[in-house]
Amino acid sequence: MTQITETIFSLAMPYCENLDIRRTVYKGGDGPRVAVTAGIHGDELEGLYVCHRLAAWLDNLQRTNPDALRGQVELYPALNPLGLDTLTRSVPVFDSDLNRSFPGSQQGDLPKRLAAAAMSALEGTSLVVDIHASNIYLREIPQVRINSEFSDILVPLAQQANLDLIWIHGAATVLEATVAHSLNSRNIPCLVVEMGVGMRLTPDYCEQLTIGLLHLWQGLGVLASGVVLPELTHHPLVADDSNVHYLNAQTSGMFVPTASHWTDLRRGELLGRIVSPFHGDILSEVRSPVDGLLFTLREYPLVYEGSLMARIMARKRGA
Repeated sequence: MTQITETIFSLAMPYCENLDIRRTVYKGGDGPRVAVTAGIHGDELEGLYVCHRLAAWLDNLQRTNPDALRGQVELYPALNPLGLDTLTRSVPVFDSDLNRSFPGSQQGDLPKRLAAAAMSALEGTSLVVDIHASNIYLREIPQVRINSEFSDILVPLAQQANLDLIWIHGAATVLEATVAHSLNSRNIPCLVVEMGVGMRLTPDYCEQLTIGLLHLWQGLGVLASGVVLPELTHHPLVADDSNVHYLNAQTSGMFVPTASHWTDLRRGELLGRIVSPFHGDILSEVRSPVDGLLFTLREYPLVYEGSLMARIMARKRGA
């Protein structure tokens, strides 16, 4: 088992610096290659910590049982380093969303060249997991989001990832210029994980996903079957566009939640209020439209009319 850090893309900056995209590669036997990508959006930090936790686990494996790595693991913690340096979602200067630039072009602008370099580096992998956080406004329970076009292949993989929810989107709602869609279209399975909140870390969520990734890799033959892993602690529910309900603010003000994230709600149950910061008035009560689970909850309290406050997965009959 060997461990190296490689540069997959380098570009001279205008003033005495280089923009480098790096990966850490753990090479064992001739088994499958797997990869974890993170930092496509510069305001999403959860994936960076997952890469750290995976690297720490693999470093320990290298010391204690190096032959147990039967394949190759590649960690890409920062695909948008300029965005991470500036806590900017997009690629700075270009004001372009890197995850709307795939599959990219070697002759395009910087975001498209970064995307092309990532696609080239990930070619031939057996599984890619692309980790995102939410934005600064919403907190998400750990979940996998899957395009229905690829659900037959991806759902069985996602069920092993130790997450809380699998959300299957209709093809019409999925943007084709993402890294996940570009990889899946090339028959490279890619799971999109979203969890936590922007510009923050949620260590418990990261640990939960780390355990799931190790189990996924063992199931693929990247890790030897005899390696003892922490037990899976979560088994995902499955949602689709037919049973996900969006709760948007009826008025502007401050949203004060009264329900906890990832709790069971009954139809009509209060989950928050919109209040006035200038008066003692309650401007609006936010109630669940269905019996279901609260899996998205607003983190940032100020809302405008129409702002998303929560998403609820309705329980299907018989569930």
